[in-house]
Amino acid sequence: MLQLVYFPAPGRAEAIRIALELSGMEWEDVSVDGAGFQVMKENGELPWDMLPVLITPEGTIAESSAILRFVGQAAGLVPDDPYQRAKADEFIDGMGPLAQVLDPTFGIPEIEERVRLRKALFEPGGGGARNLELLQRKVSQSQTGWAAGTDDMSIADLKLFTGLFGLFSGNYDGIEGDVLSGYTGLLEYHALVANEPRIREHYSNVGQDDIRWTFLPGAFDGRN
Repeated sequence: MLQLVYFPAPGRAEAIRIALELSGMEWEDVSVDGAGFQVMKENGELPWDMLPVLITPEGTIAESSAILRFVGQAAGLVPDDPYQRAKADEFIDGMGPLAQVLDPTFGIPEIEERVRLRKALFEPGGGGARNLELLQRKVSQSQTGWAAGTDDMSIADLKLFTGLFGLFSGNYDGIEGDVLSGYTGLLEYHALVANEPRIREHYSNVGQDDIRWTFLPGAFDGRN
């Protein structure tokens, strides 16, 4: 059985969780807290001293994108066509700045200052706003609607869908869902993925009070 080890939050493991579920493989979702993470690091259980990791019978795989590619292959979410496969990889690699946009704010202990700086990130000219504009432009260039222009939903879509819309769950002080109100292209993309039958089924038991509410169809209705 595979074991996915991460904190009890969507974060960088959520796309992997979806792919694992769609793969049909046996797997266990193992949650650890900060203390457990430190123990794993001190015991040398983390190849790059980071989470998530996927523990397999052959050994441990680290780095969320590498894990997603591995599991996505089994889930049928890695395109067979070499060009489309490369474009999906390109999109995943290009999302790096989005994942890092909040990093400088995590070490700020004063909540007022933390909220102020995070709000500024998504104001015109801020790093977060620039990322949203770029992603909206990339999605609008797709002839199929899927993030990387693939014929079908791919691992790039799982990465974008969870990585982008998970930012607005309320889990991050100062980042609210109404930030997306001016990004109609991203909201249309959200509707496409959230209503994909496999994604809709995956989140069928999630309620509005769950941190994963942002992945539900119509999640941002009324916020735009």
